[in-house]
Amino acid sequence: MNAAQTIDVLLGTWIVRVSGPPSIAPHLAAVLGSLRIEGEDPAPLEVTIAADERTALGAVAGRPLWSVSLPAGRGLSVLLGQVVATLTSLLERLLFVHAGAVVMEGRAWVLLGGSGAGKTSAVCSLLRRGAVYLSDELALLDPDEGTVVPATLPMAIKPWTAWAAGSLPRGREVACDGSARFWLPMERAAGPVRAHAFVRLGRAGRAARLVPLSRAGMLLAIAGHPSSFCYRHRVEDAFVGFGRVLRTAQCFALEARNPAACADMLVSAGRATDGPATLRRRAL
Repeated sequence: MNAAQTIDVLLGTWIVRVSGPPSIAPHLAAVLGSLRIEGEDPAPLEVTIAADERTALGAVAGRPLWSVSLPAGRGLSVLLGQVVATLTSLLERLLFVHAGAVVMEGRAWVLLGGSGAGKTSAVCSLLRRGAVYLSDELALLDPDEGTVVPATLPMAIKPWTAWAAGSLPRGREVACDGSARFWLPMERAAGPVRAHAFVRLGRAGRAARLVPLSRAGMLLAIAGHPSSFCYRHRVEDAFVGFGRVLRTAQCFALEARNPAACADMLVSAGRATDGPATLRRRAL
């Protein structure tokens, strides 16, 4: 059996030490390698993967935080999820929400939706049309500056995501995990970008619509998703911080069967100077 490897991954101001078999530890380090945390100083995380790759432990400052079972052939996705969840629990100033984010016309657009809502495929479609990548599953916001901070982890592309997106944007495959491919887009934001719009994705019938949403409605949508609101000690500053960001942002609801097919609608909205009126088109 090969000896375990220990790899220190420097992610801006955050350090993740990965220890485990060479069949998985370097792949987790590679998937994490594009992430940069700035404006925070999270405590280092130690991830220890068992030699048989069946379990893994996560600890901060010598204190165990979690222990997970790793499914055969699909442990990488589980490990990445645990690392990201640990990061969100360590944040003290930045806010997070489970969302994708891209830059259009120099302004950040944040796409919220539950699992299977089409966030990743919509992000793929927007990137193919000239948008710049900010994040996929994890959107980080600086409430003091009103910006979206890049969280450029690779996108987890599953077969149905690739089908909905049509094709992937320019980039490279960093690793694979069962049927999922970890794809890192080539065009990535180099720094924080002003938060311009938030879009709540939702399922609809044949007609796709992009309609205005109140800021109160968007705040409720954020609170209903995995976000900084999930941590009891952050509820108050999450309410204040998200409210501050939304005060100068536009808010919309995109109702469509396949959000990826509405990329042109979002691009048109992104090019508008004073915010789009209600936009309608036939869903593809």
